[in-house]
Formats: sequence, structure tokens, C-alpha cells
Amino acid sequence: MRRIVTHPKSTEHGAAGVMVAVMMLVLLGAGALAVDTGQIYAERAQLQNGADAGALAGADLCSVSGGCTQANANAVAQTLANSNSNDNKSTVQLVDLSVAGQVSVTTSTKDGTTNAGFLSKMFASVLNAPPATVGATATAKWLYPTKGVSVLPLTFAGCEFVDDGMPHKVLTQGGAQDCNGTNPSNQIIPGGFAWLMPDGGIGCNVIAEIGKWSYTSAGEGVPNSCIDLFNPSINPSLANSTVAVPVYKYTCAGMPAAQFGTCKGSSVQYYIEKWAGFKLQAWSLTGQAKYDPTNVFSSSEKGLYGTFKGYSADPGLFTGGSTTPTGNVVVLGLIK
Repeated sequence: MRRIVTHPKSTEHGAAGVMVAVMMLVLLGAGALAVDTGQIYAERAQLQNGADAGALAGADLCSVSGGCTQANANAVAQTLANSNSNDNKSTVQLVDLSVAGQVSVTTSTKDGTTNAGFLSKMFASVLNAPPATVGATATAKWLYPTKGVSVLPLTFAGCEFVDDGMPHKVLTQGGAQDCNGTNPSNQIIPGGFAWLMPDGGIGCNVIAEIGKWSYTSAGEGVPNSCIDLFNPSINPSLANSTVAVPVYKYTCAGMPAAQFGTCKGSSVQYYIEKWAGFKLQAWSLTGQAKYDPTNVFSSSEKGLYGTFKGYSADPGLFTGGSTTPTGNVVVLGLIK
């Protein structure tokens, strides 16, 4: 009888198919890792942007006089979280207002099609991997600055700082009839505003600091180096802009002469008390330094017209700060 003999190498039949199947699993796994990791990173970046924007907006909202409600903070955080998502949908898990001077926002995934709280279109699902939920957290703080740059070379009297949301006419110092203060010697200090000496005597910028003294500018008009700033034909962007301006508590009048001299003319100094946000709507100064579209000033009046309002200042222009309210200027920043 004829015997069937099996070739020794025939035991390897089908091994190639097994290897292909194994390699397919490896390739699918690698593809899932590459594609899904990219999707997760992209989702996390969107959520982080939304958390950052929500925290900063919440801090801006809550820093104003009177603070904010939880509902208002939730609403602004949700709006910005959605707008920073490609599908305009995300979940704000938490808006934490428990720490004074801070707002923390936590965001997480929300599918734009199904509203599910996870990423549903994951390549790894073919391998029976579970769906992924991504999240991000950001915390913003606000401080009331102590030292900074005023782009207008002037300082308001403390009695002129009326943060009531209404426009006010503020005349140059000595011209104010409705606003007076006193110095430490109880001498009357007329209100209004006064010009400060620009840094180095050039340009317009003045560095001022709460609790420090700032020198006046020589003369009663706009500092010569700064006249173009108030000329609307040269600098039209100044009208209706909001700026941070130092507010003084008193002058050096009545203070020790050994320290302050006569405190007259160019030797006058102003003790800075706070920073004020001021929306500049009109002004009548000298020469071409005039912008008064609604004629709020008489022909003889010199001054500024505008509204004191809460203002988030450029953090690049300010240093230091406190959580204790001073004026209505704040500096916002992310801390994590």
C-alpha cells in the first residue's frame, strides 16, 4: 500500500496568514494611536483656549465694583468656551469663585453632533477601546495696580473721581468750582486735574506709583512734548478711548519745606492715591489741542470731558498690585 509522506516544511503552511493578521492589529493600533492622539491634543487645545478665555472674561466681569453673580460668571464662561471650540460646543464643568480675586474655569468635551460628553469618532473604537473624555482648567486673577505708565501726562484730583457711569466735565486745576480737597495740614486744594512732567521731559508717558509723589509739568498748558497727542487731526484715535490715569490725594502745599521746597510752580508735587479708568470723550486745551464735537465747553473753559469706568489695563504697562480695591483699574492675568 502506498504511504503518504508529509514534507517536513509543510508544518509552516498558514504561518504567513497569522503573521499578516498580527501585523494588521499592530498597524491598526499604531494608526489609532497616531490619529486619536492627534484628535485628543486638538480637543485639549480648544478646551484650554476656552478655559483661558472664560477665566479672563470672568475675572474682568467680577473685578468691577459690586462684583458678579455666579450665574453671570457661568454665562460668560460658557459663551467663550463654545466660541473656542471648532463645533461651537463644549461643557463648562465648573466656574469657581471661592478664592478672592480669582476665577477658575474647568471645561470638558461635548460632541457637537450627539452632545455626548466624550469624543465619539475615535479610530481606536475598532479595537473596542473606550471613548475618551478630555478636559482643561484655567485660573485668572485680577489686581489693582500700584505702579504703571499713564499715556496721558496728567493726574485727577481725588474729589473728581466719580465712578457713576455718567460723563463729567473736569476743568484744569484752579478752575473747578464744585470739587475741593484738603492736604494733611487741612489746607484747601482745588480740584480738577493737573499736568505731570513726562518722563525725561520728552514724549507723553508718565510713570506714577501709588504712595509716591509725582512732579508737575512747568506751565499751565499741555506739556510741549505732548501737544500732538491732543491734536485730533494728528491723533484721531484718542477720542473716545479709555486710558488709565493716576489720581492724587493732595499736593505738597503745607508739607515740610526741607523736603518739598516752596511747592510752587515747577516744584509742585502730587501724592498719588489710586488709578482711574477714564473714557475721554472731549477736551478743550490750548491751540489745536481741542476736540469738542458737542460743545460741552464754553470758549473760556479748559478741561477734559469723559466718563470714569472700570478698565482692564495692559499688564505690560503695570507692575505690582493688590487685591484690595483702590481705583477702578485692574490688571488681569492667567496664573495656571
